[in-house]
Amino acid sequence: MNAKTVLFTRVFPEIKAASPYFTTDAIARRVQELGLEIKPGTLPVYLTEATAAGHIHDAGRGWYSSLSQECKLDPKPVVPLVRALEKKFPLLEDFHCWSTVQVNPWMHHLIAKGVTFVNTDAETMEAVWECLRQAGYDAHLNPTGKAREQFAVRDKTVVVRRRVSGAPVDGHFSRIETVLVDLLLESERLRLMDKSEFHQMAEAAVKSGRISVPELMNYAENRKQNWRDIFSLDAVNQRHLFEKGDVS
Repeated sequence: MNAKTVLFTRVFPEIKAASPYFTTDAIARRVQELGLEIKPGTLPVYLTEATAAGHIHDAGRGWYSSLSQECKLDPKPVVPLVRALEKKFPLLEDFHCWSTVQVNPWMHHLIAKGVTFVNTDAETMEAVWECLRQAGYDAHLNPTGKAREQFAVRDKTVVVRRRVSGAPVDGHFSRIETVLVDLLLESERLRLMDKSEFHQMAEAAVKSGRISVPELMNYAENRKQNWRDIFSLDAVNQRHLFEKGDVS
């Protein structure tokens, strides 16, 4: 068999079976291990062809996945709040929302009373909080310190936080990459779930559908978080989920 045939019939199936997410470097390393004669400039051509044919799937700049379907959150739990804010603040563009209820598909124990988060610019936080409070929400304005200690989840609980740049969103709805990073922080801040439960949920989510790995990593960096902490991974054992396969 020629090198291209081995790449398509052996390398791709092997690397997909080992990790749901993998990089160009991981593929190149396996090509080297097998001694396949594929020129560096030719491999990207083969990767484009493989992606177009559905052998592998694009997971963001230099990342690929075995998962054909994207991981998407159900927007229904936050639609009423988003629509209310759009109506009240028609000129407010830079805000996005998510709810803990949206991760229920990947939880062992379902979240009955969710917390909705509104992320907006610092100068609009108080106005948004006041609007929600007057609309009957149990609204909290950036709870920290004693306010954080007294925080409790009730009916229609909403937390207003400052928006951090680079959050992956679809309009005013936070995407899964954003929620995984933010929920990592909020679970500890507000005691929303324990770490083992969070890690189980995060891994189940990214195995159920494809995410953009670079966007997840970049947003975690913007929030001064280590993306590996989302999955309780260290640099050695991360390969069962994310195979970077750096080539020296």
